[in-house]
Amino acid sequence: MFLSALPFVLAMSGQAAAPPQQPPPPPTPVVAAQRPATPAAPRKIYNETADARAAIAAATAAAAEDGIRVLVNWGANDNARCASFSAAQRAPAFGVKLTDEYKVVYVDVGHGDKNADLLQAYGVKFAADALPLFTVLDAKGKVLAQAAGKDLAAGADPAKLDGGRTGAFLKQHQAAPPPAPQPQLSAALAEARRSDKQVFLWFTAPW
Repeated sequence: MFLSALPFVLAMSGQAAAPPQQPPPPPTPVVAAQRPATPAAPRKIYNETADARAAIAAATAAAAEDGIRVLVNWGANDNARCASFSAAQRAPAFGVKLTDEYKVVYVDVGHGDKNADLLQAYGVKFAADALPLFTVLDAKGKVLAQAAGKDLAAGADPAKLDGGRTGAFLKQHQAAPPPAPQPQLSAALAEARRSDKQVFLWFTAPW
């Protein structure tokens, strides 16, 4: 029985071995579709919820300490000419270092439906096609000058403020420089010699 089965076993052992199975290919990674970048919202120049009356009062107090003026910029965030005020300041013809000469307050007037009481209080005549509107105040809060943005606009593009015209308006109404100290010092020294007293010098700066 054992011998008769041996050829069958030998025959079976002569068969070629089955080739090893290849591992399946790795799955193709799924790349999520990229969404287009959402454009950043434009920066709002005018605070739409601020207490404008308090902001003007604070700027006036600060201007009095520094010996400079207050510039109230009345406008709206959806107005192209209002948005061009920053670019106008960078124009070579602007000629005024705004932060040195003015305390600037940005007051939102919307479409004439916001801060209307303040517009009236400062004698500002609202017109949608004139924005931004400018009011210059002295250190006591007195109105010194008014200007409409449409009168300071660029000739080639009325939707933008002209740097030269805007700067000229602000330069015209900025505070006068403080008097030179030498005449005051000479007078004080002369008075001190007459009265046998000393002079106290106090050095400060308008900022």
